[in-house]
Amino acid sequence: MFGLFPMDIHLFGATDPKKKVHLFGTDQFGSDLFSQCMYATRTSLSIGALAVFIAFFMALIIGGTSGYVGGYTDVGIQGTSDAIRMIPTIPLYAALAATFPQDWSNLQIYFALTSILGFLGWTTLARRIRTHVLVTRNEDYILSSKLSGASGPWIIRKHLLPSFTSYIIVDLIISFPYIVLAETALSLIGLGLRRPSMSWGVLMQDMTTLSAIQQTPWYFIPLIFFTLAILGFVLVGDGLRQAADPYSQMKR
Repeated sequence: MFGLFPMDIHLFGATDPKKKVHLFGTDQFGSDLFSQCMYATRTSLSIGALAVFIAFFMALIIGGTSGYVGGYTDVGIQGTSDAIRMIPTIPLYAALAATFPQDWSNLQIYFALTSILGFLGWTTLARRIRTHVLVTRNEDYILSSKLSGASGPWIIRKHLLPSFTSYIIVDLIISFPYIVLAETALSLIGLGLRRPSMSWGVLMQDMTTLSAIQQTPWYFIPLIFFTLAILGFVLVGDGLRQAADPYSQMKR
């Protein structure tokens, strides 16, 4: 500065203009953390979306059948659902993920993990669908359709399902962050995806040491992405649930 003080100090970016700027810094391998966060967000959210749709179709079939048919079918389905719900979810997911062969590729682990989260995530949504079907199956327009010879699947598709579509959408949004949380937890403890694949859980593995807290605090940036996404979906889901509830105090 004015030829008196050295001012070649860069608080942000690289000193060499030819070098790339790393917005969030780099990891221990020199890889750009910002790019990894973007890829990790895409991976974790895609797993959550696919698993939610798998759980939705299973819940729609199982819950709709349970509520519409009733009888011993309803008792058997609800007993199975209660048995699954009694098992803690994270230990159950971890036990199943631990059976993945070590020679599996990350693509195989991706679809296997998504399938586990989806096929075991239907119980709560199926119970809610069953409740809605039980409430509406004795309505006059449903009985009229039965008397006119309409089949059960046709009645469910044309009458029952549209009557509670808004509730199903809300339940799907509420279920989404819990599935993402499960995937992140499994990858964090080494039972899910692994490098070179990127997910929030994989990136959070770097922040589990004391040296990361003391020397590389930017390793916690993926945790911020994860926290904001989970809180965002929880708040949106809760707001939609309140809006869809006719007895909600927020409407008064």
